[in-house]
Amino acid sequence: STPELRKERSRDAARCRRSRETEVFYQLAHTLPFARGVSAHLDKASIMRLTISYLRVHRLLAAGENPPSPLFPSPRHPRVTSLG
Repeated sequence: STPELRKERSRDAARCRRSRETEVFYQLAHTLPFARGVSAHLDKASIMRLTISYLRVHRLLAAGENPPSPLFPSPRHPRVTSLG
């Protein structure tokens, strides 16, 4: 196994990993509740950010909690009235 052969194998393995990663991100983007035209143009960081936000909202709704609101604070989420 020459150094050149090892480099080539390493490059091929990295290319394969990137390809699999891209496919996973593509699948994840298309499971988000957005139009195909929108989800097709998201970068990886946006896909992750939107997925995390979607999961947080989904978890809140599934738990039956209302998100904290500045207009209607709940005892569990009191409104901050001062910075001190």
